[in-house]
Amino acid sequence: MAHHKQLLTLTLTLIIGHQIDAAYWHEWDMFLMPGGIQLFDLINLLLFFPLLLAYAAAVSGSPRARACSYLIGGIGFIIGPIHAGFALAGFQQFHLPVSIALIVGASLCGTILLWATYKAARN
Repeated sequence: MAHHKQLLTLTLTLIIGHQIDAAYWHEWDMFLMPGGIQLFDLINLLLFFPLLLAYAAAVSGSPRARACSYLIGGIGFIIGPIHAGFALAGFQQFHLPVSIALIVGASLCGTILLWATYKAARN
């Protein structure tokens, strides 16, 4: 997976960018999370610690590289469908161009990363 380093880096960067944007839009309200920004921050810490470990494992070519690449790709991918569902439900958040670009970019890069990881595993 080390040869997917740029794609891994871009996908994780877009995920992080989206989560920064999500704080602006009060995403915890959309998920009906109690605790507001406090719980949102704690969840992000719990999310990014394993994602950063997965990134390090994937780019270093560790034995867990494939699983870690799938994890990052899957998280990137799922951002798109989740926010499409929010939009269909009538939420008005994430309507600015950069917000949309972060969502689409993370989902698209996640999808490409999933596909590239799958293809690499078959070879």
